[in-house]
Amino acid sequence: MVPLAVDDIAILESTFGEGVRQYDEGGLQLVVLPRVTLPDGCRPQVAMAIYIPMSFQGYDSRLFFESPITLGSGALPTTTVTLLLGRTMYATSIQGIPPTLPAHQAILAHLKRYRLPA
Repeated sequence: MVPLAVDDIAILESTFGEGVRQYDEGGLQLVVLPRVTLPDGCRPQVAMAIYIPMSFQGYDSRLFFESPITLGSGALPTTTVTLLLGRTMYATSIQGIPPTLPAHQAILAHLKRYRLPA
């Protein structure tokens, strides 16, 4: 695992709240975000998340939540269920977010995909 720099963790905590932690699970780098606010209208509005800044399950990077996310329209996007750190986690099918982005930018890019079109 390539650990995040102290500056990266500080940016993540200023963006998503204190308590960001890194773990290695079976060769996967996991970044635990205790409190992520989703775009307006999503349910739940706030959730714990795990970001994987590497290729996993055929995606460049993944953002999993502690529960499935319902969009403001009421639609529940196609969701993958995975066990991470002993917890059942849920990710929407989102392609094209490169793991080379700084972690906070990649997570924000994932979150943009949960917004409803204008």
